Amino acid sequence: MRRSFAGLFFGAAFVCACLALSGFLLNRTVFSPGNTRDAAAVVMGDSTIRAEVVRIIADATATQLNRSPADVTAVVEQVTSTKAGAKLLAGLLADAHAHLIGDSTTPVIITSQQLVDVVRDERAAVVSPVVIDVPKVTALSAAKGVVGWLVPLSGIGIIVFLVLCFLAHPERAALVRTLGLGLVVLAALVALFGYVVPKFLPTALSDSVWARIPSRLADDGATMIVILSLLLAAAGLALFASSARMGRSRRWSTPISTYRYREERRWS
Repeated sequence: MRRSFAGLFFGAAFVCACLALSGFLLNRTVFSPGNTRDAAAVVMGDSTIRAEVVRIIADATATQLNRSPADVTAVVEQVTSTKAGAKLLAGLLADAHAHLIGDSTTPVIITSQQLVDVVRDERAAVVSPVVIDVPKVTALSAAKGVVGWLVPLSGIGIIVFLVLCFLAHPERAALVRTLGLGLVVLAALVALFGYVVPKFLPTALSDSVWARIPSRLADDGATMIVILSLLLAAAGLALFASSARMGRSRRWSTPISTYRYREERRWS
């Protein structure tokens, strides 16, 4: 009976671990405008996002600068293609991301100072701040609220159920085997929620250019996600193999009763 309860508690702890890890990974990409600010150069590396920013700035300033839109476009394209130039628009990208997931309701704007810095012309200072239309994706906003309370509650659940599991004295080989399988599943979840979901879900929910921001963050962390998934899978397979050896060792070390043999020798 104790072994059954131990397995139940361990299974519950594993479910909580899956939920906590999935939410944590989504917070790094889909629900993290702060990370967008820090990774402005990565986000602006997306040709579609950069083209939209360049178009908006060129349309807003070309007339005031008395220059052709093509001329302004060339300058802005050159500036925003550099790491320093992308950093000038880090606040804009973070605000667009926050608006996309419902974290902010204030208008997303390109300030007059940002226009001056990007077009490299002081005459742009008289241009009014440019308001950018960024839609709110309701599904992402709702998911963010759920993940916000799900991660801490799952973390607490992991601790509680693991304590109950060990108090129930689980069989060591079975526990190691289950842990091994669990790590393999976690490896798959890391790949799913660390890359696949942020890469493809936001753009599937909205055709807005700004929905590509989480996708760029996912690409930026892809190497780390692959390494982590491989490490978890390797550790899980190693534990599973170890549990099999533990089971064989236990069967070979089990004492064999010699009572029947002694009885047969006595009567013969």
